[in-house]
Amino acid sequence: MSTSPYVRPELPSEPGVRPYEKGDEERIVPFLEKNMGWPATDVSVSPLDHWRWKFLSNPLGFHLVCVAEIDGAVISHSASIPVRMKVGDRTVVASQGVDLCTDPAFRGAGLIGRTMVCRNAMKDQHDVRLDFGFPNQASYRLSLGKQGFHDLGITMLQHRYIIDEEQFFKKVRFGPIKRIGYSTYIMLKRPLGPRVDVGGGITLGREREMGEEFDNLYAKASEAFDMMIVRDSGFLTWRYGDHRGGDFIVRTARDNGRLVGYMVHREEVKDGSRFLNIVDALADPAAPDAIPLLLLDCISMAKGMEIETVLCCLPEAHPYGKHLAEAGFLSQVRMTGNQEMKVIALERGGTTDLINRLTGRGLRAHIMLGDTDWV
Repeated sequence: MSTSPYVRPELPSEPGVRPYEKGDEERIVPFLEKNMGWPATDVSVSPLDHWRWKFLSNPLGFHLVCVAEIDGAVISHSASIPVRMKVGDRTVVASQGVDLCTDPAFRGAGLIGRTMVCRNAMKDQHDVRLDFGFPNQASYRLSLGKQGFHDLGITMLQHRYIIDEEQFFKKVRFGPIKRIGYSTYIMLKRPLGPRVDVGGGITLGREREMGEEFDNLYAKASEAFDMMIVRDSGFLTWRYGDHRGGDFIVRTARDNGRLVGYMVHREEVKDGSRFLNIVDALADPAAPDAIPLLLLDCISMAKGMEIETVLCCLPEAHPYGKHLAEAGFLSQVRMTGNQEMKVIALERGGTTDLINRLTGRGLRAHIMLGDTDWV
């Protein structure tokens, strides 16, 4: 069987490659919709508004978007989302590569590479020190084989709770949830109403705004981790508080009014089944009952919403994992397509101290689904 030799596509004219300019989204969004089924998640606003949220409303105040175009038509797009990330005892600007796409008619002409060079030059201007991502199988091979990325060796687990009210307390084997008792569980049947007092000064309820007290919570909770996106009020408000990014439910635990933990949820409908994803969570280490209570609250809310399954993605050996097990969640390795979910990173600027820390033994990483752009 003979194989035809590869023929590099001929371009009708030399494409221009440049950073995003105001108004480009009017052509970028239809291009992404046509060629990659964008956006990857359901949103209640127009794709144009979602793109503007994702790339132009970032709390860091800058974008990392480049395009290739011919005669005014977008034919390739590369972007990254900048965030602040804690690595060890340092906080640096990092970026996650997203939405890389070339028109099929022009693939093989090196356009993705050229738009990535453009995008990386922008990273240098903004002192981005670390690139990271959660690649599919093809991107994983390319990133490690040709771009110098490192696999951080983090095993991501998918925790799953099948909703079954009769079996709930049978599955709870030990821990603070068992001590809370059935009466508290019944009180949590109204999770979207007023805050519920579960005793001892602890209340649970929905949060609409995320202000300075969330900064204080991050400062306390982040001490338990070596790697995590900075979850300050600016990031949380952008990520979960702007309806253009999606419809999220933020639930909090308070101890005599003081914020001690939060959990962020998003409903997903897939193949006729309804899921509730726990996309983010954080708790004060001095409040050991915060996560167990928020999990109980989540399960109660899911039942009220007639959800079939609650899902939560966390690194293996994460301290919250034991609370999920105590609440009756079952866990397995999370897959991305045909491979286990991977976490990769590349240190920029010619130094190695960050990547050495990230690839060292005993890395305590706080990574959840909300850190990706999949929800």
